[in-house]
Amino acid sequence: MRSPVAAYLDTLRDHERSGMAEPPGLERMRSLLRAIGDPQTWFRSVHVTGTNGKGTVSVATAGLLADQGLAVGTYTSPHVDRLTERVALQGHSVQDADLDFALGVIRDGASSAGLAPTWFEVITAAAFWLFAEYKIDVAVVEVGMLGRWDATNVIDADIAVVTNVELDHAELAGPRRADIAREKAGIVKIGSTLVLGERDSALRPIFTAEQPARVLAIGDELGISGRRIVPGGSVVDLVTPRAEHRGVRVRGPGQHNCDNILLAVAAAEEYLSSPLSTEDIDHLGTRIRLPGRTEIVHESPLVVLDGAHNPAALLALGKALTELPHAAGPRVLVCGALRGRDLAPALARLAKDVESVIVCEPPSPRAMPAAHLSAALGWAQAPRLIADPADALRAALTTAGTLGMVVVTGSLHLLHRARRGLPSAPGSR
Repeated sequence: MRSPVAAYLDTLRDHERSGMAEPPGLERMRSLLRAIGDPQTWFRSVHVTGTNGKGTVSVATAGLLADQGLAVGTYTSPHVDRLTERVALQGHSVQDADLDFALGVIRDGASSAGLAPTWFEVITAAAFWLFAEYKIDVAVVEVGMLGRWDATNVIDADIAVVTNVELDHAELAGPRRADIAREKAGIVKIGSTLVLGERDSALRPIFTAEQPARVLAIGDELGISGRRIVPGGSVVDLVTPRAEHRGVRVRGPGQHNCDNILLAVAAAEEYLSSPLSTEDIDHLGTRIRLPGRTEIVHESPLVVLDGAHNPAALLALGKALTELPHAAGPRVLVCGALRGRDLAPALARLAKDVESVIVCEPPSPRAMPAAHLSAALGWAQAPRLIADPADALRAALTTAGTLGMVVVTGSLHLLHRARRGLPSAPGSR
């Protein structure tokens, strides 16, 4: 039997399920938080946005701060397997019972205030309430979408991090990267410190217009060099205004993972107003792992799950895959997407490097029909259409054999279901 809280969540408006955006505004979220005692005022915060990488940067920043003895809460989205993944204390997901209790508090607060919040507003408020209850020192909060009108943008963050700006959610922000940058810049508070991963100097005035006290940008105040590809990831040299960190190990393939660690280091050092030790950074870099981010879940064949859901993320995934050991057997791409996302050209580029393509459908009301995505790919050989992601992965494993490689991508929403297709025998992680 489902709990009353779960039933309550099912009644709420949810952009993640419907794709329908709310009119911009934060007043309802502020009213909801007032109804439960304004918990977001009880802790300091670091706020993270960006088209890609913001989840990794959030988790890495939280880990670095926790290693310094601080009590740290982390709020990220979306989740891959369990709702509790979104809310963590000291790097560990909260217990189901704790989140259920917090959600009950929010439900009752909304009812008493006569409010009809969205699903994301309720989850966000529950996270803030839990952080206050546990008396954390600092929360690292990932934006859900864009920034300026995101429900998380009720915190007064000391540090704002913008990982990058790519074309995503253009239907809400506008058709240009400058439009998207303007929405993301909305999390930057006057007098705060901005850690900026976007390298396009033409976009920088959009961020400085928000009047941060300091801007630390990759390529200027932040440096990354000497990257060496090694088994399992990279070794890289990082430079921040506080210190030089040489020979830092970073888990996972791809330059983007190194950029993410640099941004996390800069954010943590600025929060602390002091340098971190290279040993702490190196330790964090080798252990950080997020579900569905270039996640290797099986060895023979090699199976990689990645929730890349926009062209820039798929491009980064393609580059990262070239750094993995070459597969001696067939390579198989399993892909699916949500409606409204023009992923076919980027997926088609990935498909050029594989021997077989299977198109499936994420378990979402917004799923693009497999036949539609298949037609859009324009692949020389007709992809196989297997709607269920778990069945698609099982078929891919058979094709790949023990020496091949399987890559599952196109949406974070398909990864949980696809994971059910993994064998339970040795070789799965």
